[in-house]
Amino acid sequence: MHLRLLVLMVSAALLASAAFPGSSGRPVQAQTIITVTPTPPRQPAAPGGTPRPTTTPGATANDTVRLLEAALERTSQASSYQMHVSIRAAGVVAGARSAREETLIDYNGEYHGANFAFVMRSPELLRQGIDPTAGITAVYANGVTYAVGPLPIHGVTEPVWYTIGSNAPSFLAPPYRLEDLLRRLGNALPLAEMTRGRTETIDGRRCTAYQAGPDVASAALGALGRPLVPPRATNTSASLDLDIRRGVVQLWLCSDGVLRRVHVIASGNVRQQPSNLFSITFRIDLGNINGRVTITAPAQARALQRTPEPTVAAVRAGPIRSAPGAGSIVGQMNVQDAVIIIERSANQRWYRVRAPAATGWVSASLLAVPPALARQVPVTPNP
Repeated sequence: MHLRLLVLMVSAALLASAAFPGSSGRPVQAQTIITVTPTPPRQPAAPGGTPRPTTTPGATANDTVRLLEAALERTSQASSYQMHVSIRAAGVVAGARSAREETLIDYNGEYHGANFAFVMRSPELLRQGIDPTAGITAVYANGVTYAVGPLPIHGVTEPVWYTIGSNAPSFLAPPYRLEDLLRRLGNALPLAEMTRGRTETIDGRRCTAYQAGPDVASAALGALGRPLVPPRATNTSASLDLDIRRGVVQLWLCSDGVLRRVHVIASGNVRQQPSNLFSITFRIDLGNINGRVTITAPAQARALQRTPEPTVAAVRAGPIRSAPGAGSIVGQMNVQDAVIIIERSANQRWYRVRAPAATGWVSASLLAVPPALARQVPVTPNP
């Protein structure tokens, strides 16, 4: 009886072990299901170190175009602003005089409606007969132009303010105006190809650089009025090829929807002349956009007696120099060129003239100046 009961109990235990494996002495390993979500690939970093955002290519291009077009339009419509333009270059391709880097333009301007004031210094002013170090200081307020002498204008010989009047020479107009610059730049740039770069605080605003690479730099410089000029081949009239190895074009768009900086850099060489190197940096900084900018006439300005400027025709061709005698050549005067006489040397051997090619000093032998007219020409104290 007892034996039979023991057999039944062992049989029951074996059946339970087969039906419920988890009841055995060794636990059963549970299976874990892991769901893996793919991670988008990291985009390569843009120049400047900031990774480019991962977005739909078509939508990004369209959005960028709309964003930059709106910024260009809004900025160009500013009624008042301050502008600083700096151009530095090396190599004749970039407009410099040698392979050594130099400042070509240093310009500070203020604008309010039609009124403006600016100071510009540039070695290129020498061709206009203006001291590059002193530069041009001019104000246009309420229809009247004022400028600091000396300038290549009849009677403007002292370093004081002069009232030039309403009919001023073209070199007293600002060379840079925001609306014109941004219109030409917007037409030249492939806005859809520009990508977001680094951010920076400019004029108290958070700003982001939208940028393009070296293949756009040449077009941007041309739009800004500083084209790269390749040399010509010696045996043909064709221009040689430029190899722009490093370059960037940046439009700095700020949180208020306007641009506050334009920056263009290009450097490289002439492909057929590897040792012919060049570099240029063109930078525009904007400030006080639609802010308080006041343009006023100088407190004291010498009245300019605007008499008809004496004009004669050149009877011989010859060089135009920066100073009488051994001055550097800044241009060439041709036969029959109509030139305006500004002043003459005390010995009457040299005349300072404003010619089509440049402003400077020419030998009196190149002109036929009637004696009565020569007596009316001011004599320069320090030729």
